[in-house]
This record gives sequence, C-alpha cells and structure tokens, in this order.
Amino acid sequence: MYRIVPKAPKTLKVAAAFAAASLLALEGCGPGRFVPEKSPNAWRGPDVWVESSPQWTIVVQPPIGGWQIFLDQIMEQRGRTEVFISLIPPNPSFIVTPSPVEQRISTPIRNNVTLWVYARQLDFRGQPDSAPFSLAAKSEDAKPPQKFEEVKPTLE
Repeated sequence: MYRIVPKAPKTLKVAAAFAAASLLALEGCGPGRFVPEKSPNAWRGPDVWVESSPQWTIVVQPPIGGWQIFLDQIMEQRGRTEVFISLIPPNPSFIVTPSPVEQRISTPIRNNVTLWVYARQLDFRGQPDSAPFSLAAKSEDAKPPQKFEEVKPTLE
C-alpha cells in the first residue's frame, strides 16, 4: 500500500517559482515571437514597395539576383499592421545574375488595412549586419498590381 507524503512548504514555493519561470521562458522562445527593434533611420537597402490586390503584396527589387527575402513577423498595432522582412544578399564568392530580380511576398492582410513594411539587411550568412528594422514602405504609397503576361503552353 502507498502512502502520500506531504511536501514541505519551501519545496512547493521553489517548484512553483521554477514552473512560472519556465513558462515565461517558453512563451518568448516560439518561432517568430520577438519584439523587433525599430530604427528611426530611413531604409537604405534595395527597393521595397507594396502592391494592392485583394491582399497586400510586398515587392522587393534587389539590384542583382541571388538575394533571399524572408517574412519575419506580422504585428497588429493601433490603426495599422506592421510587417517585418529580412533581406539576405548573395554570397560574394558566387556569380549571380547581374540584373534586378523582383521578388514578391504575398500577405494574408486585406488591402483595406493600413500596412507598414519594416526591413533589415542581414549579411550573406544570415547574421544581422545592422540589426534594427527600418521603415521601407507604406500602404499609402502602394502601386497597382502588376499585370503578368499569360503564356499558354504549346503542345509539340
């Protein structure tokens, strides 16, 4: 037969403090869960703008090919939604296309919501180069969606 042994009050306090600390630590460590640092300086990287369709689309046009664009986080603020993106340039030891290449990020945000896009540039290894995000585009300056030519496949 088993017997229940009551724990000492000090043990309960330590266990409760440890449980609370671990819950707080786990809450802040989820993917995409961080409070981005914003810079008051203007964005000085590749061209970034917003296009309006049923949802907002973020367009980035680096000067050469090989750039990677990542959507880091979407945060709702009072009166607007803020989107944070990271840009990674190509490794300088590789040859890339020497012409601008447009890249698009489709968002789930409807075009009747005010949108601000913050961007930061990382180094080619993906490490922060100049850490904080800078305001790169606003929905007030949005362009109409670009029309793409539809090419029908040929059956040969």
